[in-house]
Amino acid sequence: MSAKTMRVNKWGNSLGIRFPSEFVDFVGLKEKSLVEIKTDGEKLVITKIADESSRKTIQEYFKDYPTNQFFQQEEIDWGKPAGDEIW
Repeated sequence: MSAKTMRVNKWGNSLGIRFPSEFVDFVGLKEKSLVEIKTDGEKLVITKIADESSRKTIQEYFKDYPTNQFFQQEEIDWGKPAGDEIW
């Protein structure tokens, strides 16, 4: 399949691009399909996710994160309620 030039348009507060039907048909995208978007240098790489079960869990995203170096648990006293807070 050959490359196409598409225009990026403003949609609300975001930017969006429409996928040409031949690309959609080629990879089998449907409404509400999940895709992964990442960068490779200055390229955007959009990959169709086969199904929802192939999405990463929060544990998978943070499996190599050094948990013993950051976010040590501590209790913080925020003072007495100043308005309609529920404590």
